[in-house]
Amino acid sequence: MTDHNDDLGVLAARSARVYHRYARAVDEGDLDTLRAIVTDDIKITRGDHPTEEGVEAFLDVYRAHNALNIPVCKHVVTNVLAERDGDDVVTHAYFEASMYEEEQTRVVIGVYDDVHREVDGELRLAHKKIRVQRTLYLAPAGANYAHVGR
Repeated sequence: MTDHNDDLGVLAARSARVYHRYARAVDEGDLDTLRAIVTDDIKITRGDHPTEEGVEAFLDVYRAHNALNIPVCKHVVTNVLAERDGDDVVTHAYFEASMYEEEQTRVVIGVYDDVHREVDGELRLAHKKIRVQRTLYLAPAGANYAHVGR
């Protein structure tokens, strides 16, 4: 652990980078990246469900998500706060996941209250805690867009 990583702004930026890699990997169904950004003893807690442990249990959540075959899924993670707690970095962030399915559009909002851990100079997810607060159901979104201008 180095002193420059204890600056709260630096910690938040480093945690935001983990969140960016996570969100993009979920949206793209990239299990290899998801595997690369977690610790070997990763835990995942979704809402009131029991906490599960291990890389395969973590990846099973995203295998199930991939099996839904959602044509377009976009996660946005904001308001990242990160504070060191011993060897861990406790993080809090808001998320919005928009899922553009053929029959509907779902917008899921909630919070992440995660634990990141330093491994070989990089922060990795050590405990993913997902708490969904609301789901908004909308009509399906169009796949076409006409760019304006030249």
